[in-house]
Amino acid sequence: MSYNLLSCKGFIAENASTTLNIGGPCSKARLAFVVLFFINAFVRKWFGEEMGLDYNFLYGTIGGTIGYLIPLTIFGNITISMFIGIGLMLLAGYGSGMFLGSENE
Repeated sequence: MSYNLLSCKGFIAENASTTLNIGGPCSKARLAFVVLFFINAFVRKWFGEEMGLDYNFLYGTIGGTIGYLIPLTIFGNITISMFIGIGLMLLAGYGSGMFLGSENE
C-alpha cells in the first residue's frame, strides 16, 4: 500500500467520510515533516556554527526530506521515517560540509 502525504490516501480508512482528520496519522506525518526542518536548523546553529563544525544546511534539508518522504511513502510509519530522515540529514549536512564547506563562508 502506498501512502500519500498530500492527499492523505493510505493514512485514513476507506470508509472515512472526510479527509480532514485533525490529529490523525496524516496530520502527524505532516507535523513531523515540519519538525524535521526545525531539527535541521537547530543542528546547523548549535552543532555547526557554535561548535565550529562545517554543516551545509541546504544539503542537510535535501537529505532529510528525501530520507523522510521515501520511507513514509512506502511504509507509512512516521517513527521509522523520522529516524531515517534525521540520519540522512546529518550524513548529508556534515558530509557535504566536509567536502563543500558550510554556506556561510
